[in-house]
Amino acid sequence: MSETKAQLSPSMEDYLEAIYNLKIRSQVARVKDIARELDVKMPSVTGAIQSLATKGLVKHEPYEYVELTEEGLDRARGIAHRHAAVKEFLVRVLGLPEAEAESEACGIEHAIRSETLERLLKFVDFVRESGGDHPLRIDHFQHYLKHGKYPAGCKFRGGPGDEPRGRGRASSVSPTITSMKLSDLKPGMKGRIAFVSGKGRIRKRLMEMGITADTRFEVVRVAPFGDPVEIKIRNYLLSLRKSEAEHVEVEAE
Repeated sequence: MSETKAQLSPSMEDYLEAIYNLKIRSQVARVKDIARELDVKMPSVTGAIQSLATKGLVKHEPYEYVELTEEGLDRARGIAHRHAAVKEFLVRVLGLPEAEAESEACGIEHAIRSETLERLLKFVDFVRESGGDHPLRIDHFQHYLKHGKYPAGCKFRGGPGDEPRGRGRASSVSPTITSMKLSDLKPGMKGRIAFVSGKGRIRKRLMEMGITADTRFEVVRVAPFGDPVEIKIRNYLLSLRKSEAEHVEVEAE
């Protein structure tokens, strides 16, 4: 197992998630911002950043912003999605107040086994698909767990037998900020640019093409094997190589 794949402590996961959320909200993460986000002292942040840098998850030079590496971004994105799903389960299924659910989610997400978490995430998807319009049946959920699709008699929004549509859909809960790579989107999907994770020439090229934070876009076409990706942005069509689209973090609608 590589060092970057080693299990992180709950504290280190909190730091990664804080950096990620700051990047989504304001495109930059500074030591003082992270300290404010987690309500800790700046020396504690400095020590944590050094530890994450040693593991290859972040990069940071004195007086510069804290940047997530590609591995760090993948880990942070997963942590944020996990937090959002646990919180949504506590609010929508168990009926906890949102503020209380936020606090509880912080503890549960670090303790839960990966296999249990995956089933919880699928149950959250299952609840979302019902939309409150149909009674939830445990046997339908168990059928989905076993076969990866709903039984023929399950009349959720997508129709009998349809698979759930994933964790990017809107809900009544205000989740932890989550994003995905532009290269993972399908034609017709819309959203906003969160930030560009690439560095150097690739970052400069994307910025020059109009790929900047908070810009709205729509995926028009994705070629076979995902290369290239054509999007509509700033009222014109733009074609991106898959290797470029993988460096663009977006929040999909």
